[in-house]
Amino acid sequence: MSDLTQRLQKLVRRSKSLLGLLLLLVSFSAIADEPLQVTVNDAFINVHNGAGRGYPIFHVVERGEVITLLKMHTDWIKIETARGITGWIKRSDIFLTLSPNGNVPEFMDTKRDDYLVDRFEVGSAFGDFDGADSFHLNLGYRFTKNLSAELRASQNTGEFADSQIIAFAILHQAFPEWRISPFIGLGAGTIKTMPGSTLVQTEDRSDNLLQANIGVYAHITSRFFVRAEFTNDYILTSRNTNEEVNEWKVGFSVFF
Repeated sequence: MSDLTQRLQKLVRRSKSLLGLLLLLVSFSAIADEPLQVTVNDAFINVHNGAGRGYPIFHVVERGEVITLLKMHTDWIKIETARGITGWIKRSDIFLTLSPNGNVPEFMDTKRDDYLVDRFEVGSAFGDFDGADSFHLNLGYRFTKNLSAELRASQNTGEFADSQIIAFAILHQAFPEWRISPFIGLGAGTIKTMPGSTLVQTEDRSDNLLQANIGVYAHITSRFFVRAEFTNDYILTSRNTNEEVNEWKVGFSVFF
């Protein structure tokens, strides 16, 4: 029991540290995510009532007016005027404004920015699960551009045993606008282990597990990303000792 207690204490400490980092990044990103205010530096800018050329112009903002940039969608930016009027301006019109430091605001490539307004992620990956070949699928939902939840399914094929994992995780991506964007996560689920028929003990078993993972998204094009991650699995077995397994995987994700 002392070994189990030490392992559980170690897991709790590790989870607390990761959770503390997660909360810190959430707080930092909330501060860094303040809407940007700019000043119109041209005679006027047309404001449309929708994000597209087919939407009519219903308002204009004139030189010297301060507008708040709320969000971007493809080649359009949603703005709010000082009088509370909201609408959409062309992305190119941002070059007719000045940020508080007197410079023209800088924005990322719109194709890479598109995925920030998407809610769902689907991905697949291959990797290694403690020496076993592994195949992974994940389906995620983005609550905000920084915080998401995902359902994970894994099939691990080893020399002496196969296993399947179903887990649920919460991920935090502090800087989603970066081309190479790190993330961390915490998860929990179940693992079903199926020993090979050549072993004396051939009974299948199911155990609960906890997961802590760290990884990175690398933008390829549009909504497509390479996703690589390292996961520490802590398996809560029904035997005298629990198991700790490290796994890594690399694959592709698409947002929609």
